[in-house]
Amino acid sequence: MPDTEELPPYPPARDAWQFPPPPVHRRWKWVAISAGALALAAAVFLITAVVELEGRDAPGLIEDEELVSIIDRECELMSSTVASMPVTGTPREQGQTIIDQNLAISRMLSAIEGRAGDRIDADRPARMWLDDWTTLVDARNRYVLAELEDGSARFRVPRDPDGHPLPERMNDAFLDDGTCAVPKALLSPYPAGRTADV
Repeated sequence: MPDTEELPPYPPARDAWQFPPPPVHRRWKWVAISAGALALAAAVFLITAVVELEGRDAPGLIEDEELVSIIDRECELMSSTVASMPVTGTPREQGQTIIDQNLAISRMLSAIEGRAGDRIDADRPARMWLDDWTTLVDARNRYVLAELEDGSARFRVPRDPDGHPLPERMNDAFLDDGTCAVPKALLSPYPAGRTADV
């Protein structure tokens, strides 16, 4: 039997929390407090920024869902009306068809204005989008007058201040490309075979 009297006794069972914590230098304590405060401030800033950005109106997009729904319905009616009126016949008949197409656009604009009300001014690009349609109608009306005076007149698609074709800006006003794209027939008001200066 081995001699166990020379072995040291087991240390007494002690609670780990009875030992003092390791020493912490004061500067590390302040670094930890500062880092925590900065993290909290950053979180508050990010949450505030997200809430603020969600409430803002994107300058180039019509985003109001109700307004987009109204525009979509009225634009679909206008597009189908224009598609049902191909430009054919004599220059005078062609001019009358273009004027009738323009009336379909004007009816669309009036219906949107009447049904959307204050939503138009609340969604910034909506007013500009409506004005762009008016600019397109005016250009088409000028073309009809020029065509009656000179049978070789050409239709020139209006341009935005940056020099791009106006319909590009009109089509880009929506998140969904399918919402109220300008019908090609409005940009090329000629009988089949002729093209516009886009």
